[in-house]
Amino acid sequence: MIRFLLPLIVMTAAAAAVAQPLDVEAIARQPGTEVTRERAKDGAEIVTIKRGGVEITIEGDKEMSIDRSGKAVLCYWNLAVVNKIAADLCYPGEFQKLSTMLAEYIDAANAFIAANSLRPISKADLEKTIEQRKSKAAAGIKAAGVPPAQNRVCLRKREEDLEPLSADLEKYRREFQDVLAVPRPPAFNPCL
Repeated sequence: MIRFLLPLIVMTAAAAAVAQPLDVEAIARQPGTEVTRERAKDGAEIVTIKRGGVEITIEGDKEMSIDRSGKAVLCYWNLAVVNKIAADLCYPGEFQKLSTMLAEYIDAANAFIAANSLRPISKADLEKTIEQRKSKAAAGIKAAGVPPAQNRVCLRKREEDLEPLSADLEKYRREFQDVLAVPRPPAFNPCL
């Protein structure tokens, strides 16, 4: 299976998750939503929100989301973003079909995330985040001082992700489409 770094997902998740306040009362009034509140042993409030097979647990400034379908939207979104950046920066033009497929998925996922997120976020916000990540990756590749195709991270991404994705492009295209088939709050877990 495709592998990538969990800390990168967590970092992205943390930035998006705490960017906007969560109006739990308004969310609780939405159809198909169940909200429960309880107290931890230390007295902190624990809020659990369930909708569309997704369970989000909030305790203080910590938030955990689990998609019971097994196809966590934010996990797949991150996978697509990381691999599109790697394909475009490390091997420009070599993985064109893959890059195009990932761009299409990212655009659809951005719309899905903006429409279904419990916190307000726009497609433009997501696109800005992607551009920032791409700029940071480009700076890292440049700082390595070797051509991108000789960079250790690029070589690892090629072997572990870009080549397998390219080899079975239509399978992954269908898998990505399936992830967005059912409207629900975007979640990070489980992640491949």
